Amino acid sequence: MLQSRFDELRERLLRAGIAPRHVRRYVTELKDHFDDLVREEIANGAPRNAAEAKARARLGNDNDLAEVMLARTDLRSIMARYPWAVFGLAPALLVLAVLAAALAVEIAIFKLAPGLLPHPTDAQREWFVFAIGVWNTLATYVAPFAIAVVLCVGGLRQRMPAAWIFAGIAIACVLGAFQEIHFADDGHHGELSLGSAFGPPFPAKLIVGGLYRSVVTIAAAATLYWYGLRRQNGHADVYAAPPLAAE
Repeated sequence: MLQSRFDELRERLLRAGIAPRHVRRYVTELKDHFDDLVREEIANGAPRNAAEAKARARLGNDNDLAEVMLARTDLRSIMARYPWAVFGLAPALLVLAVLAAALAVEIAIFKLAPGLLPHPTDAQREWFVFAIGVWNTLATYVAPFAIAVVLCVGGLRQRMPAAWIFAGIAIACVLGAFQEIHFADDGHHGELSLGSAFGPPFPAKLIVGGLYRSVVTIAAAATLYWYGLRRQNGHADVYAAPPLAAE
């Protein structure tokens, strides 16, 4: 089947590190070219089956078609060329960048708040504390998991080895889990603090909570990986299955 042939070529290119966008464009061009060749053969009087067979022969074998892309190193994705940076450095830097950005935004809000609400009511103060709590949760709970999800999905699309994908997931989830941004307001003044289980005084609350969050987020990301891998393998099996013999 032609579709099976193109899917095998797509998989081969992706596993070789060619960026998905280049693979998608190349396969689309091949399909369009194949259709043109089939129409040309049919116009010359060939029946449909013979026209497709001749078109496949004229298109070339998979090795030649793949070599066109594999010979161009500039088409390889950054993820494939520098996995140590994408799955090693990037998740750590992104988690720290999110924490820094969250703190910067909160500090800016605290500086503006007295001018905007010089005499806040109790209800306004409670709403403000709640909103800051949600913001901190997004920065310390949601963002690290989102980074892990992006690495997981991107790694699956690029057919990266599982070891690299899980390295990135673990770094994002573990580093994010052991950080905490906390804001408290006793009605007279507010206090903003950043805590980390990786530095003194190594608070037990952050360590226990970090372990729990790490396990939960890594398990969730692993489930996503497993689901994505099953979909990929199921899709490949559909096209790779031989046609049923006629009874």
